[in-house]
Amino acid sequence: MQKLYTAKDMAKIGCDGCKGCSSCCEGMGDTVVLNPYDVYELTKNLQVSFEDMLNQKIELHVEEGMILPHIKMSDETDKCVFLDKEGRCSIHPFRPGLCRLFPLGRNYESDGEMWESTGYRYFVLEDACPKAVKTKVKIDKWLSVNQLSRNEAFILDWHNFCRWFQNKLQKLFADGQDDYAKQLNLLVLNQFFMKPYDTEVDFYEQYSNRMKEIKGVVR
Repeated sequence: MQKLYTAKDMAKIGCDGCKGCSSCCEGMGDTVVLNPYDVYELTKNLQVSFEDMLNQKIELHVEEGMILPHIKMSDETDKCVFLDKEGRCSIHPFRPGLCRLFPLGRNYESDGEMWESTGYRYFVLEDACPKAVKTKVKIDKWLSVNQLSRNEAFILDWHNFCRWFQNKLQKLFADGQDDYAKQLNLLVLNQFFMKPYDTEVDFYEQYSNRMKEIKGVVR
């Protein structure tokens, strides 16, 4: 049975700073999916808009009917476009949550509702990192996220919204309401990603307000 952890637990995930290795940043396709907090951090620290990054640094793909952004892999090398010439992450202090999480995954827990999770714990992705010997690290230190409890609450809320929205889109497509599904897709994409965030204002407050607006429209 797979061992599950909380952020306060320790796990064997330390890789000595990934010295000379960037294997987890190569050949990832469209799997490094970005959430609204990731976009907020990227636009804030790079001082560019989401639209400015589209196609060069970020691409869009459809995941279970929902349009979502992901980090782009280089057309020439199939490596993350944010790797520098030495193969090091040029955005490491504000890298996306999935990069920050690796080699951990999240196990979402439910009380029976098909799409709604009540919480999550972490697990180690065995053999995902090629480093043979790893050290024990406290998970909250590994994640190194400001206001981790708020971040974890946001991640759970966003996960539940995506599951719910994907389920709604699938029903609309099944009912032949393709145009309406596309309209809602673009509305959500604009609300959480395209529309600029005020980087001088708390992200979580902005996200909460945007979510309230969306839920008032998408029922």
